[in-house]
Amino acid sequence: MVCGSVALVIFVTVVAPRYLLNWDAPSTPAADRAKAINDIRTTLLQGLAGIALLIGGFFTWRQLDISRQGQITQRFTAAVEQLGNTSPEVRIGAIFALERIAHDSPDDRGPIAEVLCSFVKHNGLATPLSERPVPHDQAHKGELARTHGGDEPLPVRHPVRQAAMTVLGRRSPTPRSQPLPLDRIDFRRGLLAFANLADADLHYSDLSGAALAGANLRRAQLTGIWLAGAVLVDADLHQADLRSAVLWHARLDSADLSATDLTGADLTGAVVKGTRLELADLRGANLTGTDLATASLTGAVSDATTIWPPGFDAAAAGLVTASDDAPPLRPHSYHDRPR
Repeated sequence: MVCGSVALVIFVTVVAPRYLLNWDAPSTPAADRAKAINDIRTTLLQGLAGIALLIGGFFTWRQLDISRQGQITQRFTAAVEQLGNTSPEVRIGAIFALERIAHDSPDDRGPIAEVLCSFVKHNGLATPLSERPVPHDQAHKGELARTHGGDEPLPVRHPVRQAAMTVLGRRSPTPRSQPLPLDRIDFRRGLLAFANLADADLHYSDLSGAALAGANLRRAQLTGIWLAGAVLVDADLHQADLRSAVLWHARLDSADLSATDLTGADLTGAVVKGTRLELADLRGANLTGTDLATASLTGAVSDATTIWPPGFDAAAAGLVTASDDAPPLRPHSYHDRPR
């Protein structure tokens, strides 16, 4: 490499100036040739120095980038190891350290989200559907909606799980968010107001009593989810899958449930003041005890199995009555999977 550099300098200072002068200005008087060659030599050396500076800058940047990547890898490894610590404070610190790494390194956001989802599922699986309480009447549903979340909110019962879900819910919004595998988790009475959970997979999870006001749940997979007593005011559930969801006495004021699949969902006593239900699939849904006076139902689909509150006029609300053999909005289902 040294020999090559010396040869390049000799070429630039001795050979190139004379060649360039003869090529560009062969008729230069002999008295002026020495000055012209010296000017060309100076210009070439300046250009060579600039190129050397650029190359040096590139290799310096490359070395710094390699060092930075190594530091991020070390931080990532240390934070993941701390997730297994017995101290809740250390685990919470590790979770927020992962959030900082995700902020510093966009390429690691996907793996960090997967790690946190795995952590939440490992530390809090929901009670299987077959073991959850079954109400006998509407009054019992209301009581379960108020008590099923436990006596204490999740941040008190399990602050580490709350921290992990808080970080997952603070993801930067994207045109198509990364799916979050959070099925079958126990997040009763958790705090997720304004969380970004678009495209998340929360099927069969228990979020009874959870605070989800303003949350983004667009296109989320919520089959069989429990949202009894949950607060979903102003939440965005556009095109979400809520088949067989339990929404007893949930607060859905001004929420967007347009084009959602609510087949077989139980909305007994739910508050739907100003709720958007346009183009929703309400076949087999139970809306006993709901006040649909201000809900928007234009284009929503119902059938003979839909249970309406007493005195409700489905035809006047702009609903579409489906035939018995009409296909479902979503052909696939989680109901045949192990619970």
